[in-house]
Amino acid sequence: MIDKLRKKVVAINVLSVCIVFFLAMLLLFSIGYSRIDAERVERMKMLLDYEVSDADFYNDKAFSSITLVEYDLKTKNTNWYFGKDSLMDKEQLAPFVEKAVSSSEDFGYLSARLTYVKKPVENDVVRIAFNNRYSAPNSLTPYFIFALGILVVGVCCYLIISLILARVALKPVEESWNKQKQFVADASHELKTPLSVIMANTEIIASHQDETVASQMKWIENTREESKRMAALVADLLFLAKNDDGLKVQMETVNVSDCVETTALNYDAVFYENGKTFNYRITPDLKIIGNSGQIKQLVTILLDNANKYSVGVGNIKMSLTVTNRHIMLSVSNDSEELSEEQLSHIFDRFYTVDKSRNTDKGGNGLGLSIAQTICQTHDGDIKVNYFNGRTSFIASFPNGKVK
Repeated sequence: MIDKLRKKVVAINVLSVCIVFFLAMLLLFSIGYSRIDAERVERMKMLLDYEVSDADFYNDKAFSSITLVEYDLKTKNTNWYFGKDSLMDKEQLAPFVEKAVSSSEDFGYLSARLTYVKKPVENDVVRIAFNNRYSAPNSLTPYFIFALGILVVGVCCYLIISLILARVALKPVEESWNKQKQFVADASHELKTPLSVIMANTEIIASHQDETVASQMKWIENTREESKRMAALVADLLFLAKNDDGLKVQMETVNVSDCVETTALNYDAVFYENGKTFNYRITPDLKIIGNSGQIKQLVTILLDNANKYSVGVGNIKMSLTVTNRHIMLSVSNDSEELSEEQLSHIFDRFYTVDKSRNTDKGGNGLGLSIAQTICQTHDGDIKVNYFNGRTSFIASFPNGKVK
């Protein structure tokens, strides 16, 4: 699809440029040919004033395409003087002499290729200058070929430039399209697993219709757990899809300190139950313009990630601090070693460091992507780093010093 779009963009650009170039060339030719035509008429008028007996005009390049005729109105005799490039002989021009003489106009066109200018002189003699518009000195063919060559070279150069620019311009679109395809594929895969389990459980239950509900509770519980998992996955997908569509989030003054502290208190029991140590330090009364629900969701995601993927007692630490420019939320924990490659993809949708380990912990690889989206929605940012056995996530928000 991207290749077709790129080709269409290039084709439209090149076609547009060709049309513009063609119109410009047509305009220039029209102006140029009008000037040449005017100059040709001037040369013909100049020749009418020459003393033919004294002027070797047919060797003059200015008059080489012109034929001069002296016509005696009384005797109807003619004297002919041919330029070397006139391309028309006496037999071809003779029928036009009477037409030119009888015409009421001193200048005109006798055919598509023949123009004339006439002037009466003394003793009932009329001088007529004939000009062959297709003769070599009057021909626009060399100019046309030159201009056409420039047009072809220009279009070829523009084609190459358009290909390069189209590739650069459409690169973000291509990346977005590839991510979207991967997103759909991963979402389908993630949804397929719980659906398969639910279908298998219902088949088992249906095949034991005489059994009591109590005896079928194993399959019912499995179905319920997978349904919860699928509901959570669908909720995450809807959240990301709405943000991708540019859904506006209601913003108001939010006490970030209260949001973080409330979520931390809720997780105290979770960490205690899982044998994790948890310490936090929160600067009070920090406020931003944002959405309290999304701020709490961000904290929940980071703490849940620390709970699932910390090693040993975890030594989980969280802090909320402020600088002149940013409010910083940091969550860190002891963890397995993470490579630079893993860290570079950790916010990608459906990305998990260890697929099998992630399945055991019930994750779907969307949490950190949602966390990044929340930060971006609040004009903030989130980064991750690994150092000396600890993984740290640092979310930052602009410090607008809201009161």
